[in-house]
Amino acid sequence: MNLYEKIGEEKIDELVIHMYDDIIPNDDRINILFNDGFEKIKVEQKKFFRLFLGEPGHSVFATPDLRKKHMKLPISIKEAKYWLEDFELALDRLDIDPAIKKFVSQKINSLTMQMINTI
Repeated sequence: MNLYEKIGEEKIDELVIHMYDDIIPNDDRINILFNDGFEKIKVEQKKFFRLFLGEPGHSVFATPDLRKKHMKLPISIKEAKYWLEDFELALDRLDIDPAIKKFVSQKINSLTMQMINTI
């Protein structure tokens, strides 16, 4: 059983909802990056996390070129760090195995650095 199956699509979607309905909109450190609102990003993030965590038909930890994908947004190490902090808050809200939370957190931490595209 892979992470997608262990966590479940419902919990993956819940993670994204926590992040983009509750946490990031109230985080003035980075919410200004989302000037188009959060609806489109929620759809994209749900797809991303499903793919990344091994949705059937996809490799586990498959990722697009995150730096290229985020070029339209100025992301420095500071913004990446803030996003990761918000991700951790959302992940903490999920009712899933703590060992899975820790593993996912470590994987996302390494990915976050790939978003950085500016000094």
